[in-house]
Amino acid sequence: MLTIDITKLSPAQLLELSKAAEQLTAQKKREREQNIAAYKAMVDETVVALAPDLASFGTLQGLKVEKTFNAFQQALALKKELYDYKDSQASHTFTSRDGMASVTIGHNEIIGFDGTENAGVIKIREYMTTLADEDPKRKILVRFLETFMKPNKKGELNPARIVELIGLKEEANDNSFSDGVDIIVNAQFKTRTSTYVKGWFRRQDGEGKDMKLEFSISTK
Repeated sequence: MLTIDITKLSPAQLLELSKAAEQLTAQKKREREQNIAAYKAMVDETVVALAPDLASFGTLQGLKVEKTFNAFQQALALKKELYDYKDSQASHTFTSRDGMASVTIGHNEIIGFDGTENAGVIKIREYMTTLADEDPKRKILVRFLETFMKPNKKGELNPARIVELIGLKEEANDNSFSDGVDIIVNAQFKTRTSTYVKGWFRRQDGEGKDMKLEFSISTK
């Protein structure tokens, strides 16, 4: 690589070198602008080409999910009559007795709190104050409250961890503690965010080998 000692260049040569550098910078800027324009044009073309087909496919997915749910309504009614399942059940799985196919219909859910859970946390903390410092129960609860029941950035509790708190009711054996846990549990509510159908079926390939093919469709 050629190295130029600018201290040995004349003013005219320095000016020429400066102009060349400016031209190179301007050229790189133009190339970048052209690449950006080409990228945006590529995105426009790809989005416009695919969006209509994807929208149609999304509509078809919704219809497939609806059709599948409708197909199982009679089975669900009979299942409720025979096995007394709860309407709040989020999903139902149906599998053929020969083990060749299975379909699950259900709803994706998120769990939130109605704001009264803090009263339960306060009750549990009040219960902790009644325990001696050396009491093993206190150590367990302190660790639990500071980790498993630590709110997220939004100040909300993690619903998945509440189950572990329920498991401590028997160990604590205290009405105040149990009341606090019950308040937290009762403060939870579920919101259905989407509906889905998933499952699998078995078939043989061209060589007679068994294949398990899975499917999953979700729609709002």
